[in-house]
Amino acid sequence: MRRYWLALALLTAQAGGQDLSHAPLVQGAPLELVHAFRGHMPVGVAVNSHGRIFVSFPRWEDPVPYSIAELRGGREVPYPDAEINTTPIPYQDSHFIGVQGLTVDARDRLWVLDTGTFDLGPILDQFAPKLVGIDTATNRIIRTIRFPSTVVLRNTYLNDLRIDLRHGRDGVAYITDSGAKSGAGIIVVDLASGRSWRKLTGDATVLPVPGFVSFPDGQALLERPPGGLASPVSFASDSIAISPNGEYLYYAPVASRRLYAVPTAALRDEALGDAAVKAQVRDLGEKGVSDGLAEDTAGNIYTTNHELNAIFKRRPDGEFETVARDPRLIWPDTLSLQGGYLYVMNNQLNRQAKYHYGVDQRTPPYALFRLKISAQPVLLR
Repeated sequence: MRRYWLALALLTAQAGGQDLSHAPLVQGAPLELVHAFRGHMPVGVAVNSHGRIFVSFPRWEDPVPYSIAELRGGREVPYPDAEINTTPIPYQDSHFIGVQGLTVDARDRLWVLDTGTFDLGPILDQFAPKLVGIDTATNRIIRTIRFPSTVVLRNTYLNDLRIDLRHGRDGVAYITDSGAKSGAGIIVVDLASGRSWRKLTGDATVLPVPGFVSFPDGQALLERPPGGLASPVSFASDSIAISPNGEYLYYAPVASRRLYAVPTAALRDEALGDAAVKAQVRDLGEKGVSDGLAEDTAGNIYTTNHELNAIFKRRPDGEFETVARDPRLIWPDTLSLQGGYLYVMNNQLNRQAKYHYGVDQRTPPYALFRLKISAQPVLLR
């Protein structure tokens, strides 16, 4: 917070005498604190139609006693139970290892992406990464899908996903692979058969922009290993959203400021080559630097911005509106829209030790906020 005021004072001094000291620190809809996390760092959030909130905890720098929890009465309760969240040593691939992406489909099923990795490293083995479906009405696992070595590669990192139930017998899932060393890309899964395939692997639109640097907290975000040299971060395709009619998938690397759209029909066509898919990709221009996307039934796309401590809305006409801006949004991460509220996970990711020569600069609690907005989620059934 002190750095924020110093930066504001410097900006005022350099503005040719113009007084900027009264520029609003808070804009847009007010943030409502939903839950404060005082232990390990959260990343993903999903909310079902009854307002039940589920969160994920990838196994990064923190000891993680459970990788998925439901927020109940102000408590974090391992979900769907404690046993599947226990990762013994040696690990068991039937248990959750490092869950990141979460989403709820039109049937109120929670879909969970287990990266099968520790601390963003290579996958532990081919059976470790998985897509798991949980019926939130019964809290029972209904589907576990694993991936062949041609789809989940050694350095794949399953990041986020969207579900469209209108295709095939049980719908399809679209997943971003943000592992730059794997070539990154988009993975498509037929939920009935479990069959999966890759698209756009290694394409420039899914990879980090070479030399890309963003500036959360007013500081350059670089990987700074203890005793080593600083280097640009390598977050590839991460953010994902889908259009209200399901015809377009939107995606963006974290290490980029651009937003892309690709026809979902091209992704579902298993026989269509990457060059033909790439020819259909649309560059929608600059959106700022973000980690999370969400969508609504009016065709708006919501995007976080960790440089400006903000959430923006990209309208169908390409114009942007400020949804919220607040200095408490320190690395706003995953977004989830439900019940007229936009939920945002705020986790201080940029302050992790790996970006500061081994010194952890995070200050718990981390926070889940929500904002009241007039919008409804896209649920394709």
